[in-house]
Amino acid sequence: MCGQISLMSKTPAPQSTAAPKKGHSDTKTLPVPRPLSPRSGAAQKLPLPKPDSSGSGAAQRVVSGLRLRTTFSVAGDRSVWGGGLCVVGEELACVGGKGSVRTVDMTGRVTRMRGDDGDVFVGSNDDRKISRVSADGAVSTFSSLTFYPYRLTQLSSGRLLVCGGEEGLYTVTGRGVQGVELGVDVKYARDVSVNSKGDVAVADYDGGKVCILDGQYKHVGTYSPTKSEPFCPGSLTSDGENFVICDHNNRTIDTVDRRGVCLSVYHTTDDCRGEPCHVDMLPSNCVWVRFGGGHVYVYNQI
Repeated sequence: MCGQISLMSKTPAPQSTAAPKKGHSDTKTLPVPRPLSPRSGAAQKLPLPKPDSSGSGAAQRVVSGLRLRTTFSVAGDRSVWGGGLCVVGEELACVGGKGSVRTVDMTGRVTRMRGDDGDVFVGSNDDRKISRVSADGAVSTFSSLTFYPYRLTQLSSGRLLVCGGEEGLYTVTGRGVQGVELGVDVKYARDVSVNSKGDVAVADYDGGKVCILDGQYKHVGTYSPTKSEPFCPGSLTSDGENFVICDHNNRTIDTVDRRGVCLSVYHTTDDCRGEPCHVDMLPSNCVWVRFGGGHVYVYNQI
């Protein structure tokens, strides 16, 4: 199962849908993208760093914008680390097998979903659908699709922006699916994020670039650096204004502004032997990175 999960506070009524044919779009009905506000709306107080269970501790090494805070592993349960992740309050929600969702705290301890966390949405490539997991753990189908849903993000309008790989980008609600007419060529939409200004960043996995669009999906910037290995943006998120990117091949976490200008590059090679696969953030600039093999590293953004 390969998918992404997303937290939403407003829950559209779930209905069966028929997905559009490839290339179908109706941009006149698409809202200007705006991200959902953090659950509390304010920066949250973070606990002091704790060492991981291996005894290696949380190194306080500073390199280009990130400081390693703590680590833990979910390698013992492949159904968890094989899926996606997203931040839920102060915790990390992991997609498990068959649409299951569990949360872990900053030390890796498994916790449960809480009532004030709202619903979590899971994209599944096993059956081409998006499921909704309520706070009490109940799972229901939010939308059935004709394409494989990779990763997704949320809009304040109640819609989801869903990556369809080579199929492009779609908006999805409980009432329908619409293709998005992008203002730039994207070969393989792997991940998507929206910043506080409504800019949309799309990770073009096969194209080796991150395309940044404005609120009307017009191209405003591209990030496609030259490195020792081909640039491979496997995942990205937003810290509010800028975008934070996992470069799978070069094992770096890159931060770029809303025009695609590089602000910092953090090399994870000395932190973990695995490749960074997925990134997400707390509202208080705490960065979660999941590596291959089920290792999760937590960084402070500085």
